[in-house]
Amino acid sequence: MHVGFIVTRTTGEAGFETFLNLANIYVARDEITLYLIGNGVYCARKGHKSGLSPKIVENSRVKALLDDLTARGIKEDQILEGVKIMQGYHEMVHEIMEELDQVLSF
Repeated sequence: MHVGFIVTRTTGEAGFETFLNLANIYVARDEITLYLIGNGVYCARKGHKSGLSPKIVENSRVKALLDDLTARGIKEDQILEGVKIMQGYHEMVHEIMEELDQVLSF
């Protein structure tokens, strides 16, 4: 099963710990994609204490929305290795509709 997580929160916000718990469960048995949008793009930044384990980052596809990175002053050279940049919401919506079996939003 291919599961998508839409992450709009950071570590200090309600629901982030639940996201981490579920992501750790799913990454052990399913293919997952993380979509970092809104404040969730802070998780893509090098040195940010996002709580994303190396296991999650290495064993899933991680994507961050360019407009949200730009709005928060995060440049491409500040992004974790392996994080892909989405050019717009249309890319995320297309993938969700065509490739994913389940989507969870936090």
